[in-house]
Amino acid sequence: MKKRFNRYFPYLFILGELIILATIFFVSLFVAFGSVDLEKPYSYAFLIYICSWPVFSYFNKDYKIGRAVSYYNTFKKAFTSVFIFVSLISLLWIFVAGEEEINRHFMMALVLFLFVWLTIYRVFVHLVLDRYRAFGGNIRYAAIIGYDKLGFNLYDLFKRKPHYGIRCEGIYSENNGQNKKHKYPVLGELDVLIDDGFKNYDFIYLSDYLPRELKNRIVRAADENAKKVKLLPEIKTDVLKTFVLRRYDSISVIDINRLPLDSWGNRLAKRAFDLSFSLVVILFVLSWMYPLFALIIKLESKGPVFFKQWREGQEGEHFLCLKFRTMILNRDSDTQWATKHDPRVTRFGAFLRKTSLDEFPQFLNVFLGQMSVVGPRPHPISLNDQYKNSVQKFAKRHESKPGVTGLAQAMGYRGEVTDFFQMSSRVKLDRFYLQNWSFFLDLKIIFLTIFGIAKGQEKAY
Repeated sequence: MKKRFNRYFPYLFILGELIILATIFFVSLFVAFGSVDLEKPYSYAFLIYICSWPVFSYFNKDYKIGRAVSYYNTFKKAFTSVFIFVSLISLLWIFVAGEEEINRHFMMALVLFLFVWLTIYRVFVHLVLDRYRAFGGNIRYAAIIGYDKLGFNLYDLFKRKPHYGIRCEGIYSENNGQNKKHKYPVLGELDVLIDDGFKNYDFIYLSDYLPRELKNRIVRAADENAKKVKLLPEIKTDVLKTFVLRRYDSISVIDINRLPLDSWGNRLAKRAFDLSFSLVVILFVLSWMYPLFALIIKLESKGPVFFKQWREGQEGEHFLCLKFRTMILNRDSDTQWATKHDPRVTRFGAFLRKTSLDEFPQFLNVFLGQMSVVGPRPHPISLNDQYKNSVQKFAKRHESKPGVTGLAQAMGYRGEVTDFFQMSSRVKLDRFYLQNWSFFLDLKIIFLTIFGIAKGQEKAY
């Protein structure tokens, strides 16, 4: 059954994708032209499109959905695959179309539908596969060798997460179960297991606590019987919550402060979202908001429409952060934060600050690449100088682009900073965001921000 699943699943997976791709192509034709007729150059384009994908998907191994892989990783891989595929076929279509251009409305619809529906398909297959494994399909059997906390933790994980599809009935001990002090079942003779070539197992997990000689013996026996061996390393410190293991020739090196956004794929996904989101806001919101608000701001007080302030961005770079001006012109705007009932705030400015509409010009900063939709909020330079030497790991918040909104703001930390505790709490939330970033966390923060604005926030003044 195991071999049949491995043999047929890739082809079934790609067949499902082909059905979706063909449907998307014809739906995009209908959106652009109101019909699904395959005329030149779209007939040639469809042939390239439908023949290229199986080759690309198979060699890219998109069908491989790991047993301990998160849904976010599946989403990210789908996003990356579609991005690369669209780039490749766009180049091919240029040569095929010749003097006849591919309609841009067709291309926009095709790209949008590919990103949405192929991603949904991949996540759905991942979900079905997890359920299938949880109920006993596509099972692998694991031998855990090492009756210690490393072996115990892995055994507990396999019991807690049956959707991994890895079954383990107990743990092998180097002393064959002598001096057993724990609740975990001890399996048979370790020597017999090695001599039999691990014949009933697919994976062998070795505790790092085992003697070197024993580990070498097990690895040799596993190699002779084509069994996969995985090492359970001992990691003693909390600083290794996120890390990457690398090799410099024969030397192993661990990056202990690796962040999710250090990955180019994650940065690409985040930047693509920022560009799309900011462009929608600029075209459909700022396009009418700017002239309307500009008129009201100019009628209420003298001065520019935008308030521009130098703020500290990624890696300490300074940029001009844009906001709708909410105060009368004053000399203290760069050093004195707005307070409750601040006499400098205009009537319309108070409304803008209460609803956070004054922040909308920052989507121009996002479009220009100076900010992100979600990230640590950029502080005035004077405020950073005040706290950067007193708040622990303050500089860590500048390892990513600042955001129009952020986790700290979504949790209620916004507006005036009056003491060390408020700034320290913001920095802790910013660091948590950077260490645990995901596309879905960004969406959650955006939702919480909108909900907070609709509900009304105490410090929005």
